[in-house]
Amino acid sequence: MTDTVQDEDKGRAFASGVRGKLIMRMLRASNDESTKLPKLSIDITLFLISRGRAKPVRALFYKDLQSLARKVARFSGRKIVPSKGAMSSALKYISMAGLYEYSIDLPAKKDKHGDKPGVRLKLIR
Repeated sequence: MTDTVQDEDKGRAFASGVRGKLIMRMLRASNDESTKLPKLSIDITLFLISRGRAKPVRALFYKDLQSLARKVARFSGRKIVPSKGAMSSALKYISMAGLYEYSIDLPAKKDKHGDKPGVRLKLIR
């Protein structure tokens, strides 16, 4: 009997945590008629939420949309994800839903990412 009480508490703790709140916001945005997130946006959001060990990473940087598309495809079990127009519009939907802020920006770690602009995703709290 104590095992089920502990399991219920874990579920409540997850729902009140940062990841749980992000998932709930994503679900509300996907069901809302005004935002209506497409499937690719949901896959990208779940991929971004799963980054980090204890809590989601606040800011992520990718060299280009193709590298992000490959990682999302591997995460979601898709063979390919269109990298140019579809990824960009899906990230804009995520920004409009208030989950992550999407921008094209220069990297902070130039030795790791180079001098070219890339994709910056910042968690909106």
